[in-house]
Amino acid sequence: MKHAPPSFVYRNAIFAVLILALAFAVATSGTSHSLSPKDREQVFEKVWKDVDEHYYDPEFGGVKWQEVHQRYLPLVQAAKDDKDFYSIVDRMTAELHDAHTRFSSPEQWENRKKHQGVSIGFRAGYAEDKVVVLDVFPDSNAAHAGIQPGMIVTALDGQPIAERLAEVKPKVLPSSTERVTKLRILSTVFAGSLETPFAASFEGADGSSFDVKFVRQTLSTEPRVTVAKLSSGFGYIRFDEFHPSLVKDFKTAVENLRATPGLILDLRRNRGGVGATLEAMAALFFDSKTLFERRMSRKQVTASERGGHHAEEKQVFVGKKGAQIYSGPVVILVSEYSASATEVFSAGMQDSGRAKLVGSTSCGCVLGITHDRVMKGGGVLEISEVLWFSPKDRKLEGEGVIPDTVAVPTIASLREKRDLALEAGEKMLQEQAAAKQAAASR
Repeated sequence: MKHAPPSFVYRNAIFAVLILALAFAVATSGTSHSLSPKDREQVFEKVWKDVDEHYYDPEFGGVKWQEVHQRYLPLVQAAKDDKDFYSIVDRMTAELHDAHTRFSSPEQWENRKKHQGVSIGFRAGYAEDKVVVLDVFPDSNAAHAGIQPGMIVTALDGQPIAERLAEVKPKVLPSSTERVTKLRILSTVFAGSLETPFAASFEGADGSSFDVKFVRQTLSTEPRVTVAKLSSGFGYIRFDEFHPSLVKDFKTAVENLRATPGLILDLRRNRGGVGATLEAMAALFFDSKTLFERRMSRKQVTASERGGHHAEEKQVFVGKKGAQIYSGPVVILVSEYSASATEVFSAGMQDSGRAKLVGSTSCGCVLGITHDRVMKGGGVLEISEVLWFSPKDRKLEGEGVIPDTVAVPTIASLREKRDLALEAGEKMLQEQAAAKQAAASR
């Protein structure tokens, strides 16, 4: 997450660390901002020093940051080129085991700003401990090749998927949670440049083998709001980033669905975004000033550790009389891909009693970045400077939000194109409506 005074920006933890957009690998080819060996060492020192002075936890989560400097300096001095250098420094920031603190190359940063990446055309994930196709992007090369949800990935480039995962695992440092680390490993396995063809083997519903080979393509992840009225009569809104440009569209969607007896917000693929955006969206559901977030900076964390309490924290409220647009029951769909701002939003809605959560435990990647630190050559450093808690004082980083009802996809449901979490959300709203009607008739 991120914040830029006066409002926080919960920078999408997931895209940047290759979590939530598993199908995307940020392109690293293209024009390079050449750095001399002296430049690289200066940038390295600047990155290390900025983290040392501004990281939210003065104890660095138990990581010996000075020792990290000593280990990585020789690696930087031996870097073959800029690409190697950016990779080394990014790995150094990953030593903090934090999904938000990272160092991006100029090319990676440019692609993030453009909301684009090199894609294999489908999103891979886990179901029943197998690597499966969760969904396929319309009109992608993967879709044209016949890849379908529920297919089990058995091999990549002729190598069994289990072997590939085991090969990559030691190269990926642990992140905020075991969940995000597992997804980062999977993302790394599927990553590749635009010039590298994608070749894989799948197992279909009938047990047969299905082999494909096609070129990767650049696809957009431009944020947008999807809205629908379900056949059950409930409203449905999905958006995959808390981006400022979506506030107006989200408000319009909520207004158009204000008469529906229940509303489902699908945040299962929402990777985070801007704090002011989530607060503006949350305000549409409250008719009075409501505690929604708790924040602590490095100074406050230090004071808290010394005093054993959160007296120094900053409290954030949303809502006011007359500003509520939707007053009906709300269900939020979450998953391990839900990260950062999504977790703050979901925890605030859950703790306030304004919404029920359905799905699986979220990422647990909830720290705040105050601003981007552009280095010589164009590399960008992001540092976690803020720690978040829910209204009921639940620590979100490393924990995530836990759904009220667990509903996860199975291989069978994916193949049948059934959305178990959405079905569970509708069922929950139906039960709430029935209970309300029963109470009114007494």
